[in-house]
Amino acid sequence: MRQLNTSFPKFFFEVRIISAMLLVFFFVSPAISQKPVVLHPEVGDTIDLIEKLDYLLFTQVPDSLFDQGVLRKDGENYQLAVWHDTDIEKYDISIEDFESYAGNIEKLSAYYKRQKEKLEAGNKKSLVIKRDSFPPGLDIEWMSKKQKSKMIKESRRYNNLKLDADEQGLMGFEREKYIKTGGQMEFPLGH
Repeated sequence: MRQLNTSFPKFFFEVRIISAMLLVFFFVSPAISQKPVVLHPEVGDTIDLIEKLDYLLFTQVPDSLFDQGVLRKDGENYQLAVWHDTDIEKYDISIEDFESYAGNIEKLSAYYKRQKEKLEAGNKKSLVIKRDSFPPGLDIEWMSKKQKSKMIKESRRYNNLKLDADEQGLMGFEREKYIKTGGQMEFPLGH
């Protein structure tokens, strides 16, 4: 009677497992390396045109040719895939540019947040006194209509001068001097 070699099926099974592992490695590893890279949590892994403009990103790509872009790691550097209509263009991004763009997002998002907070704070508490809306405590019975009108006029004048001083870049003493003397002309007395 002839004896069957049982090692053959075992060998065949091991070859199939190794082959399957190699196939998984060759097909999955490029997909893993092509995973989108997040430039900054503020913009995520897909950057649209508005984000490109708001955060001054990818200056080498014309705005008119940019609908959205995705960054991927490419060796030591990065590659930007840009979609416009049905076209896809690829641009090399150095690690220095990547860090610069991430810094832009960090700085500008902090700036935009401060501006938003200032705007919201300004809407809650305004220093400008309007004719029909006196802050509580200012509409006092003993104030005449003329006094209220003068207070409104002076408030507007002060705020306008303050804005002018800010636009001119005046600071400290010069700013206060401009606000206090603004609108007044001083003539030296001649002998």
